[in-house]
Amino acid sequence: MEARLEKIEGSEAHIQISVDAAKMEEGFEYAYRKVVKQVSVPGFRKGRVPRQLLEAHYGKEILYQDALEYIVPLAYAEALTMIDIEPIAQPEFDIEDINPGEDFVFKAIVAVKPEVKLGDFDGLEITIPVLEVKDSQVEQRLEDMQQRYAVVEEKNEDEIALLGDTVTIDFEGFIDGIAFEGGKGEDYPLELGSGSFIPGFEQQLVGLKLGEQKDVEVTFPDEYHAEDLAGKPAVFKVLIKKITTKRVRELNDEFAQEISEFDTMDELRADIKKNLETMRDNQRKEMIQQAVIDKAVGKCEIELPKAVIDVQTENMMRQLEQRMGSQGISLEQYFAITNSNKEVFAESIRPEAERIAKSNFMLEKIVEEKGFEITDEEIDKYIEDVANGMGLEPEEARERLQGALDNIKMSLKVEKAIESLVEKAIITEQSGNTAANQSEDTKAEAEVTPTAEEVKVEPEEEKE
Repeated sequence: MEARLEKIEGSEAHIQISVDAAKMEEGFEYAYRKVVKQVSVPGFRKGRVPRQLLEAHYGKEILYQDALEYIVPLAYAEALTMIDIEPIAQPEFDIEDINPGEDFVFKAIVAVKPEVKLGDFDGLEITIPVLEVKDSQVEQRLEDMQQRYAVVEEKNEDEIALLGDTVTIDFEGFIDGIAFEGGKGEDYPLELGSGSFIPGFEQQLVGLKLGEQKDVEVTFPDEYHAEDLAGKPAVFKVLIKKITTKRVRELNDEFAQEISEFDTMDELRADIKKNLETMRDNQRKEMIQQAVIDKAVGKCEIELPKAVIDVQTENMMRQLEQRMGSQGISLEQYFAITNSNKEVFAESIRPEAERIAKSNFMLEKIVEEKGFEITDEEIDKYIEDVANGMGLEPEEARERLQGALDNIKMSLKVEKAIESLVEKAIITEQSGNTAANQSEDTKAEAEVTPTAEEVKVEPEEEKE
């Protein structure tokens, strides 16, 4: 077999690959063994037709596709080794004629790492908003905890449903007196005021009692995801089967003791504020890093092949699918909810995919030029942090991460590359949320946005 690198245009390598007739015969023999099990020739049982007769009966072309599927990937993999290039995406093959008994020549076009020309990173100027931890945020977290640990009580026949209550309902929707698909539900729990139903639906259930029925009149929004329902008036027949309300408990020392490891409400408040401040510091660090990276990318010359952006876009689509799947939502359902589709969404994220890809190649280039190294102590520290985060012993974490050490080392080198950019940057913090000269990705309200419950609380028990 022979392989020749014809040219590299931008970040695309054009490779000519020649497979000798003897090697091609292996492909045809593989194809024959596969095809002979699937076809019949008069006078022979399936799987027993001699190859010569098979080709005579159906034509030699019957073997071409399977022979190519066998030989092309093997020849391509060998060619990469011979010419020593590192592809970063799946190749495109240009295949012409194939003739048994003759050498087979085809071409592969594949994306390779783009050439990156680093710019001058000294004194990169960025502006971020000042992030504040406000007392209102602490109180909001406490209110959230009140709701989380509220006592759920069922209302009796004499009590009415109020905003904030949860009603269990049976419902069926009609348009022009005809029931429509997807408009029926039984034993559905609906929190009044949550905004989860069509606008105006929930408000019409306020004031109803247990066992009452009501015709709820609404109009589907013009932008509703189901086109056959969009903009149309509908009537839902609703039956109230159950009403529950939450009894919010008072914020006092007793509450703090029950839901946390603290003895007083003051201690709980202080812990919440401390955690919010930690989140603020992490958020500020991330904002600075992203702003500096974006600024640095703008100083570089990086020509990305289309295939690279395609790959990054697909990666982001898979990440979205995983996130939605963890919430029990398929991509199709997500697109229906957001009034979108796969093609439109993929096109909308391509600029972000390009930004991420350019950032990654730039950081890899910085790592290469700076020659960053990772010590055993740094690896040990990383493993220790992982162990603490997962509740594992360090040795157990090390065993689990053993196969990923090369990737970990590269990740730590990239962190050093980012740190080197930040160290040289000129950072201005501006009050409010109108900081100038910041990228879209670093714009944020000038207060900490909690992303997870950080307070040390005891496991929640179901309360009746």
